Amino acid sequence: MTLIALCGGLAVLLHLIVGTDPLTAYLATSPGGADSVAIIAASSNVDVLFVMAMQIARFILVLLVGPALAKAVARWTKN
Repeated sequence: MTLIALCGGLAVLLHLIVGTDPLTAYLATSPGGADSVAIIAASSNVDVLFVMAMQIARFILVLLVGPALAKAVARWTKN
């Protein structure tokens, strides 16, 4: 529930800052797989390119930050 609420908050900020419609903003920030988001976006009246660009950027960010974050959490819980 917390993750969905955080994504909803990011979607509101994205809507206000960038000016996208609310559904496009939510799909761009929604958790889960890019495949399910792509299916929902393709069947809805949203900016599919924007949604997929944000999903891919999220994936790349997780790939870049994830290992360092996991290592930091492992060190923190070890002590």
